[in-house]
Amino acid sequence: MDLLFPVPTIAGCLALLALSCGSSTPEPSLSPEPLPIALAASASVLIDNALIVRISGELDSKGHVYVEYWSEGVDRLRSRPFASTGTAFEAYGVRLRAATVYAYQVFVTDSDGRRSREGPKGTFTTGALPDGLAAARFNVRGGAPTLDLTFLEFRQHEFVGLAAFDGEGHVVWYFEPPEGEQPYVMDQRADGNIVYVAGFKGGTTALGLVEITPVGTEVARYMDDCNGFGPIHHEVQALQDGRVLYLSREVLWEGYEGRPAPQEGDTVGIWDPVTGEAEIVWNIFDFISPTERVEPHSNYRLPGHPLWGGCDRDRSVEDWSHGNSAVMSEDGGVLVSLGHLNQVVLIAPDLQSLRWRLGGPGSDFTFLRDRDRFYAQHSAISLPNGNVLLFDNGNRRPDSEGGQFSRALELELDLDEMTATTVWEYRYTQPLFAICCSSVQRLENGNTVVMFGSMFADKCCRIYVIAEVDGAGRTLWEVRHVSPGKQNQYRVYAAESIMGERRLAPPVE
Repeated sequence: MDLLFPVPTIAGCLALLALSCGSSTPEPSLSPEPLPIALAASASVLIDNALIVRISGELDSKGHVYVEYWSEGVDRLRSRPFASTGTAFEAYGVRLRAATVYAYQVFVTDSDGRRSREGPKGTFTTGALPDGLAAARFNVRGGAPTLDLTFLEFRQHEFVGLAAFDGEGHVVWYFEPPEGEQPYVMDQRADGNIVYVAGFKGGTTALGLVEITPVGTEVARYMDDCNGFGPIHHEVQALQDGRVLYLSREVLWEGYEGRPAPQEGDTVGIWDPVTGEAEIVWNIFDFISPTERVEPHSNYRLPGHPLWGGCDRDRSVEDWSHGNSAVMSEDGGVLVSLGHLNQVVLIAPDLQSLRWRLGGPGSDFTFLRDRDRFYAQHSAISLPNGNVLLFDNGNRRPDSEGGQFSRALELELDLDEMTATTVWEYRYTQPLFAICCSSVQRLENGNTVVMFGSMFADKCCRIYVIAEVDGAGRTLWEVRHVSPGKQNQYRVYAAESIMGERRLAPPVE
């Protein structure tokens, strides 16, 4: 019988190791490098931050360490691994509660964290929250969030900065900027670094952009065009390539025919923290005419309205478009919310054209029902399925459409018929009208975090509702945030961690 393949020779076997013929000597297995030994460790809460602990010490050889820390009635947490500098190590514990005694233990680990060796133990005690932040309350009314943490900018007379609270309503992190700065919006990188707009005297005008580590160390700064009242405003996004997208402004000083008042319009910029260079990559005046406007919003002027007015704060300038969010998608397209035009626009990835305009004057889409329209919106986001999610503030919504109320709104866009249709909305159980601010965030599991950022109660008692809701509109977690004297809350940001730390499963009894 003829063989389909010839019988391989020994030489052929040696040449063709992929064939299973003959025996071969296995590669010797390498023993893992021995783990270093932690010789000593000590813990100290940072002088300028009562909720961050530095744990430092010595190893007998270069390596990596992580720290576990816990307190009675508080989940045990594990820090991310920290590489030593020579034999000296320094690790940080975050997500801590104020005025609490914690125990900790150091663990030496290999670089991939698959093996570890126990190290020294100790204790530390966190300090008190700063005034103002200590008076704030995050009253959880039920449920639990999908993500453990919620960041927010915190602007109030006694405390101006950034903060984060956990699912039980405890403040577990904060950052106080240099004097005179008022962080207005922020974004978090994968490594925990935070980029924020360094607001000036109210936040909607800026000194510039700043990047910090989670322990508050400044790593990069971009100073804006004006000293103090600069054009950067309302938005910052940390991009995957390390650059930062932001909203800025320009003034068309000559106005336009029939309306000589200077017109303030929005621009999109990109900052590279590595090179320090920033560039305006899109200008609204190249694509939309200020003759397309919504009155009276497009006519607002200083004083009393959050606009720029140029470096000299010229009170004749009209706040025509008033962008309040800008988000770049993976394909490079940028979705911009223009609050004073009741409009959301999608900028093409080449930044040289508009894909479409949704809502307001010159809309490319038709709303089939009155309920599909939105007014003075904030926080517009493109979803993976092509839908648009936004917070519909509802300012000057006609009585025929239900009057002034606020909601989270998801619209499905039919790009063939050019129609926009409501496919999901969330309105709070009690009537709420947030005339300002507010935000939405769609989580990976399909839930949505909604924040109503203003109300008309006296400043002593204003309540800012934060809720995580599901696709059926059911509230899964609700927080009522109050802080005496706080005028509004611009946004909140759900997050998994502050600095790569994570909760450990409770021990089995």
